[in-house]
Amino acid sequence: MRPALILVAALAAAGCATTSGLAPSSTRSGFDGARVVAIPGHGAACAGVVCPGLGVQWSDRTPTAAIVTVHVFNELRGIVGAQLAIDGRIVTLRAMPALTNFSRPGDPLKESRRDFTASLADVRAVAQAQRAWIRVQTTDGTIESAIVDDSTDSKALHALRRFLAEVDAEPPPSR
Repeated sequence: MRPALILVAALAAAGCATTSGLAPSSTRSGFDGARVVAIPGHGAACAGVVCPGLGVQWSDRTPTAAIVTVHVFNELRGIVGAQLAIDGRIVTLRAMPALTNFSRPGDPLKESRRDFTASLADVRAVAQAQRAWIRVQTTDGTIESAIVDDSTDSKALHALRRFLAEVDAEPPPSR
């Protein structure tokens, strides 16, 4: 019985590790041949159940820009704006002309998400920051959480670092 409890505790701790998460994907667009790198949304360092998060997509056709998908996990809310505080500098993300997307009824996780544009330099700045926070303006108020704050980090921070490593990796030769 005791070994089983130790195993359960170890698995639970591993699930909470901020360095774990999904890998980025790197694909070649059939439309225009562009290299596209993307990582799905990962949560910030949340204090509660409702949690903001980030995902990112980049294309070598627009190498200085990125699409940042802002998430609100565990609640359905219209997302109307988002800002990043990066080592004291406030960056307002530019909303793309679309409405908030929501998880489907029956999905195990409630989720709201909306795409914004940002410079790839700002994404890099978050990944290298000592202190970076996200603030999400919703139809039901504001949610904010640390991405990194001194010794506090998050799955979102490590996801951004994995994403940037893939962006910077030498792409495989085109066919």
